[in-house]
Amino acid sequence: MQAKDLLTVTPEALVASILKRRAAAASSLPTTLEQRTEENNRAYQLANDARTALKQLEAEENPDEGHHSVLEKARNVYDEHETFRRRTDSRLKKVKHAIKDSEEAIQFWSEMGEGGWGHLLEDAERLNEGGESSYAKQKQRRNEEDGQ
Repeated sequence: MQAKDLLTVTPEALVASILKRRAAAASSLPTTLEQRTEENNRAYQLANDARTALKQLEAEENPDEGHHSVLEKARNVYDEHETFRRRTDSRLKKVKHAIKDSEEAIQFWSEMGEGGWGHLLEDAERLNEGGESSYAKQKQRRNEEDGQ
């Protein structure tokens, strides 16, 4: 899109477009959340079972000659399952964060679509009325703080 074309886009059309894209992106998140939750539950169970097996092997009082190699294999299995559990937990948290972010964004842009542009235009209106720019206000505030 060229610069002149961008100027023809109304704020309402822009908001509608943003809302449409956000809603489309958010529509797949519940399914993804369900998949990640199942994956995380499986990973947790695998790690828990591996931890239990490892503790049982470590608790044996009279280990035989092959016990050391079995114990080492059990440690490796536990480490793999625990790594997988952490990765699935991270994926699950990422999806939960994406859902929250989408909900907040949809709410924000819905308010914008209902005419909630006022706070975005405060600085422009202040300048049009002959007031100070944000930069000038910040500079004045810094000077006042330095002078105290």
